[in-house]
Amino acid sequence: MKKRKQYSPEFKLQVVKDYLNSPKSFNDITNEYSIPSSNTVHKWVKKYIDSGYDDNIFNSKKGRPKSIISDISKVPPFIYESAGIIKSDSNNSNDSAFLKKKLKYYERLLLEKELLIKMQEDEINFLKKKRNEK
Repeated sequence: MKKRKQYSPEFKLQVVKDYLNSPKSFNDITNEYSIPSSNTVHKWVKKYIDSGYDDNIFNSKKGRPKSIISDISKVPPFIYESAGIIKSDSNNSNDSAFLKKKLKYYERLLLEKELLIKMQEDEINFLKKKRNEK
């Protein structure tokens, strides 16, 4: 099976800008940059235009985003309280490992959401203060 070639974000951006800043056709660009299909360039150009000409559009990572909480033990207690989670260090032998793992996962998700909400509230308050200063 033939492996598909992967292009760097910088290369994609260069190709797209070259296409947009010149009278060259998709076929001209694909031949110049040795890209097998003009459809590939067409998709890159569409993605770039749809992003509002964002130069970072090709830098996005694929897959599941990493957790913003890398170490759950460092989460401030007020986040637990605002999420309604009672943190206890006791281990109940009746709980199965699966349920503990699942609970920990959902606790982390809930804490992340609470943290994001807190960050957004702080940003809103900051912007309100800034607007009122003007």
